[in-house]
Amino acid sequence: MKILKFLLLVTLGCSFVLADYPYYGKLLQSGWSNPRLREQLDGDIYIADSSRVQVVDFTFDSSLGDAAFILGTSQSYGEVMAAGGFDPTAVVLANPTAETSGLRSYEREKLVLQLPNGSSITQFTYIGVGILSSMELLGGADIPTSFSVPAPVEIGTFTTRAHLVSSGTVTVLTDRLIQIKAFTYDGNGPDAFFYVGTTDRVSIQRAPYGIIPDENGVTATKAGRYNSKDITLTLPSTISATDLKWLSMFCISYSHNFGEVVFPSNLNVPAHIDTVVPAANEEVNCEALSDDLQISWSISGGNIIMELAGRIDRSTDYMAFGLSGSTERPMMIGSDVVVVDYREGMEPRAIDYYIEGYSQCSTFGGVCPDSSPFLSSNDDASVINGEVNQGITRVSYRRSLTTADIATGKDQEYLTDGTFQQIVWSVGPINSLDQAAKHYTVGGRITASKTINFGRSKINNCPVFGVQERQELPLFKPHHLYGKEGVVFTVEIGPSWSEQGYKAITGLPSWGIAWYINGLLVPELHLKRGVSYTFKVAGGTDSREASRYHPFYFTDSPEGGYGQSGEGNIYEGMVAEELQNFAVGDYCEWKFNIEAEDKIYQCFEELQKDLYLECVNDSIGYTEFVFTPGSQHPDTIYYQCYTHKNLGWKVRIYDELPTEEIPAQDCTASAVVGSCISPDPLISQKCRGSGTIQCSEVTRRQCRSCETIQSTCCNACWVCKDLREERSTCRAMRRNCSNREESLECREQCSGANKEKCCKTCCRLYPDTC
Repeated sequence: MKILKFLLLVTLGCSFVLADYPYYGKLLQSGWSNPRLREQLDGDIYIADSSRVQVVDFTFDSSLGDAAFILGTSQSYGEVMAAGGFDPTAVVLANPTAETSGLRSYEREKLVLQLPNGSSITQFTYIGVGILSSMELLGGADIPTSFSVPAPVEIGTFTTRAHLVSSGTVTVLTDRLIQIKAFTYDGNGPDAFFYVGTTDRVSIQRAPYGIIPDENGVTATKAGRYNSKDITLTLPSTISATDLKWLSMFCISYSHNFGEVVFPSNLNVPAHIDTVVPAANEEVNCEALSDDLQISWSISGGNIIMELAGRIDRSTDYMAFGLSGSTERPMMIGSDVVVVDYREGMEPRAIDYYIEGYSQCSTFGGVCPDSSPFLSSNDDASVINGEVNQGITRVSYRRSLTTADIATGKDQEYLTDGTFQQIVWSVGPINSLDQAAKHYTVGGRITASKTINFGRSKINNCPVFGVQERQELPLFKPHHLYGKEGVVFTVEIGPSWSEQGYKAITGLPSWGIAWYINGLLVPELHLKRGVSYTFKVAGGTDSREASRYHPFYFTDSPEGGYGQSGEGNIYEGMVAEELQNFAVGDYCEWKFNIEAEDKIYQCFEELQKDLYLECVNDSIGYTEFVFTPGSQHPDTIYYQCYTHKNLGWKVRIYDELPTEEIPAQDCTASAVVGSCISPDPLISQKCRGSGTIQCSEVTRRQCRSCETIQSTCCNACWVCKDLREERSTCRAMRRNCSNREESLECREQCSGANKEKCCKTCCRLYPDTC
């Protein structure tokens, strides 16, 4: 009979060590039911959860033969032994290095055994150790059908005692993970923390009990305000929930309990299994990718085991690492990366990705998991574990050094022969499809070339993460545009500005780009039924280039992306007097000056100063999309992108427009600043928003002929309707300004011996000099 073999995950040893705490799960059996071999085969067997087993103090003598862990599928261990000790129907699990040779010798070590994907321990009749060649059992333990497998337990809700403390259901997910739904606390306690104890009543505790980290792993500052927030707390490695009697929001200075939830006795919950790379261990290969991100690795047989550790917002963010699409520089296109995340209340994930283009994943390509149907490749990453401590999220995973997808270019080989390989990394939000969205603008990606020799001797180049408070970014306020008769809306692509911008305005994650209407980031539109509105669209026309193909359409889906999901109704418009589902046009994108990448903007108006419009064609070919709201349209619809999700926002439809308009946001930034132009009252939010106020003649002249032109000057003129014809002039002047320092260097180089090389690179803007 053919013997099925599945991968067994064993986590132990040098690079990745398990946190030491006493709860291993529910004890299945002490020893392996073979007293004759106790000196050569021993250990206590615990069921950690439905898919993992922990063997504590495992001892094995490899001289017994080529052996492996096996799982019975039909007979009990006793029945097999009574019939001679052979079980040809058992499932054989591969050894720790996923090779075909037998188990090595072990001396009182702790192993974590991962069952095959989708399997549960209750599907098997026993766990044992057997000889591979003959399937003779050396020892084992029966799994009774009545065995109570550890599972999450709901323990109730917080009792309200002070400061509005309350909650929804509290669930003990593992012995170190506590999920709290809809937690509320006004944040006004002078010295309050999440606090746990083992006494009968809530009171001051002795170590290791007492203060525990908040949902971000922080204990250094008192608890802030919570407004019906879902959170997950991770207990320190020295504490198990099975020992606790209560969890409180507790004020230490006044020994005052603001509210608590009580733990039942005899909790049978999953064991929390951490895989941690010690931060200051010379036996670990580790490289710092940024101040907030580190990669550690080890080679095990034909596999590379990696851990990404980062200071991120685990509730929304992913971390990604892999091999560059170029052997000479960091390049995202063509790169082979693994994307990891570990969100509150969920299991850690590690997913193999191939980056085909700078766009959301769709049938047109983009940033896609290897398992996407249209890629015809495999997910070769296997998650090991996750851990959150003191604000640092860690996820470890394994991948084969070589995979079958290398032949198709979807994967790359990790070399161990001393070759230095170019790497890439990024950090960004997870979108509504549970996929990686575009990296964050500030500190979210690799910016300089970095290579790693993955086969080197172990060197730890990583500093210890310091405790750092998360920087609160100012959130952009929404803008509102009103559809008075005759108004024309110009629709272009621009940066979404992540947490500050698109998400702050809509509450939804974004890919990294969004619709700009009349120069504003996803304004809310207010339109009147029966009025025909013209939208001049410049979202791209080439469907082969997914990152520059964004058909504009109206829908009742808040996220859009009908071409991906098929969800929502489409509301048609007219293009060249014909009904169409969407409109396309020459591609135009608002971009930011390179120095803007590291800026923190207080409001959108400040960001707007650093933006400039770049179009595929100088003579912009907008497509006019005429949309007429009617009685068939709901009061709220959305303008979105047909091929990608979350690029647009709301459209409010009225029988009569409101008599009072929502005013523009108050921002201390001047509408225009720069050495060549003073703030002009006519270049205001009103001008930017309506597209109908004309720029002053002074501004017009300055934008044409400023000696030291600023891109903000051009942008100010640009957004006004009567200066659309000045865009070409402004574009050329902006290039001269933004590249002024570079151009002086180029001119010097071009006059020397490197003239030919120079003309092919930085002097391409100055062919007359070359």
